[in-house]
Amino acid sequence: MEAKEINVSATGRSLTITGERKIISEGKNIKYHRREREGGIFNRVIALPNDILVDKIDAGYIDGVLTVTIPKAEAAKPKK
Repeated sequence: MEAKEINVSATGRSLTITGERKIISEGKNIKYHRREREGGIFNRVIALPNDILVDKIDAGYIDGVLTVTIPKAEAAKPKK
């Protein structure tokens, strides 16, 4: 996949990752008994334990690895 095929969005307590994995055709006469990774649209919603700073989320995609950095909201941080 490429970075442009992935969409990361967030709200107060959830992170949503959506995209579409496309399988490249290898020919008309190719048949598979089993494929470990299928193509198609995917959607994952991850519930977060605390409120987050939506404007300060940082995401990167390098060598097939998506990294998302999510800072906590000030109200969610422990106070001394």
